[in-house]
Amino acid sequence: MNKNFKLLLTLIVSLFCLYFAFSGQDFESLSYNLSNVNIYKVCTAIALLIASCLPRALRWKLLVEPFESMSFHHVLSATMIGYFGNGILFFRLGEFLKAFVLAKEHKITVPQAFGTVITERVLDLLMVLLICLIVIPLFPLNDEKIKIALFLSSSIVVVFVAIIVIVYKLDFLEKISQFKIFHNRYSKKAISQIQKLFEGVVVIFKNKNIFMIVFLSLFIWGMYFYIGIIVLDACKISLGYVEVGVLTVISSFIIGIPSLPGAAGTLHSGVRYALEGVFQISAPKALSYAIISHAISYFPLLVIGSIYFLISNVSLKEVKKNKVINEEI
Repeated sequence: MNKNFKLLLTLIVSLFCLYFAFSGQDFESLSYNLSNVNIYKVCTAIALLIASCLPRALRWKLLVEPFESMSFHHVLSATMIGYFGNGILFFRLGEFLKAFVLAKEHKITVPQAFGTVITERVLDLLMVLLICLIVIPLFPLNDEKIKIALFLSSSIVVVFVAIIVIVYKLDFLEKISQFKIFHNRYSKKAISQIQKLFEGVVVIFKNKNIFMIVFLSLFIWGMYFYIGIIVLDACKISLGYVEVGVLTVISSFIIGIPSLPGAAGTLHSGVRYALEGVFQISAPKALSYAIISHAISYFPLLVIGSIYFLISNVSLKEVKKNKVINEEI
């Protein structure tokens, strides 16, 4: 698909979602709800979100250890720069940026580093799936659209993980690399890059720190769950633990929809729809929560990530040229 078409598509999706989020809104009531948000609790949520970057960086450090032992500070720096990238670049290219930063001037290759980033995302999706399996049976979800969306999203996660396991167990990439069609120079380069990428993805199967990685994943998502409770409370919205779990699952899958950087538009409309349609929260309160939760998750990490990026020795121009990848292949 043409890059410009993709950009146009994400722009259209975001603008449509922003229109949907704000259409028919009582802006006087929205302004009132926003002005009555508990600032102390908002600041607490921001502090906890920033703190959650520490166990996330530690988990990534443990994931890459089979390739290379790195300092925690270096991994944390790459993590924060990744947030910066996701905040300003389309298609969540911050994920590639963080892999590039991690691998630069280190033994691990960019494809391998990016493979571990994919593993990170798979772990996060599995945590969302776990929350889904716990809370959905306990909540009478009557909205058919959300039911179908959750079923499809969960199915995609399960199928994706199953494919990774099957390809790993059958050593599929090594077998297809033996075919004559892949023996020319360009095919060998492509297969080599894919193999390195897959090495990063499946490194968890050879990792001695698997139990710590799982614990950190549970801890990270426990923090996100608690942050959600605090932000809801700050917006004067009262939901039970099961309802917060349902909202966490819905919000997590919404973020995966192609949109402008930072999930602008999609998160606002999706969260508003969920709070109104599923939990019968008034439109002004629902949208005020969507605005506040998006601001909390977007701006602090963007600012901190930009600081890390500015003091690093990495430039977006260098990343665009893919120098490290070209050298490694």
